[in-house]
Amino acid sequence: MNNSTSWSPRDWVLAWSFSESLSNRQIRLLADAGLACDAIAHASDTTLFEAAEIRPDTARLVRAAPRIPRLREKSALVAPRVTTLVDPDYPPLLRRTADPPAHLFTLGDRALLGTPAVAVVGSRRASPYGVNVASRIARELASAGITVVSGLASGIDAAAHLAALDAGGPTIAVLGTGIDIAYPRGNRTLQKRIAGHGLLLSEFDDGTTPRPQNFPVRNRIIAGIALGVVVIEAGERSGSLITARLASEEGREVFAVPGSVFSPATKGTHRLIQDGAKLLHDLDDLYDELPALRPSNPASGAPKPPAEPALAALWSRIPSDEAIHPDSLVDESTPLPRLLELLLALEIAGLVRRVGGGRYVRRE
Repeated sequence: MNNSTSWSPRDWVLAWSFSESLSNRQIRLLADAGLACDAIAHASDTTLFEAAEIRPDTARLVRAAPRIPRLREKSALVAPRVTTLVDPDYPPLLRRTADPPAHLFTLGDRALLGTPAVAVVGSRRASPYGVNVASRIARELASAGITVVSGLASGIDAAAHLAALDAGGPTIAVLGTGIDIAYPRGNRTLQKRIAGHGLLLSEFDDGTTPRPQNFPVRNRIIAGIALGVVVIEAGERSGSLITARLASEEGREVFAVPGSVFSPATKGTHRLIQDGAKLLHDLDDLYDELPALRPSNPASGAPKPPAEPALAALWSRIPSDEAIHPDSLVDESTPLPRLLELLLALEIAGLVRRVGGGRYVRRE
């Protein structure tokens, strides 16, 4: 923070945001009214109330925030790692939502905040089908240069981030914890990889641990920075449905991937479709609604069958919508030792994925 007697709009917004006496909405209204400046020291109580519903008992703090030692010191400490409502790199779509955070902690490539983005979200307990769909969608989006946004949860979120990174494309993970907290712990390596090749984003201060109330708050940022939200495998009470609702309220496009009518994991996504979400079969469905994102030279995201006949024959027998155990693939021409050798070759080539119980699923 500026140590002179004059403070920038950024200094004022940071100090206000750490005061815990002002809402994000009030801070945005103060900034929009041109009051994030030293001239606010002379603003009357009436002016502050009319601009942002600031009550007299809070007005004194509003006028003096950067001069209060604890606020000045906290702001100066975090300033290099945050973007604020008045900064040029603050996400422009998020800035125009109903409740944009006054500041966001960042780790990684902040330039991604200005890129076209699509969110891919869904169940933490994703099926092999759901993981395959999320991976394919994210891979194709990332290959087209579209930033993949998700929440770094297990299941669909992690699959989307990983596929985007593997495609060499951009991805943003929006956290429900402080950026220094690895949650879930199983995604620690993925989180570090995103910090190095993408962007971690959080409204929460360092040291903030995962709390149930944090995640709906986090979801409004996922919805707010994306042009559209793709929901894959969401149960009837899934947090992904909150993200979809928030996206719809902000005028974003909402897409839902259909699944088995017998699976409770798709009840939420099917309900979204009934309520007007666009059924997503492939990315052409997304580009129809968001034509500005359609690449001029789209690359196929589907893996090609292996050239070796034995590998191709086995690969064609492995389903992409459910996992299969090697015992079910053994036949007279392919005994188990040879089968496991071929499965390893397919896994190394990225054509199949090994899941729980030693089962395999074909990557699509």
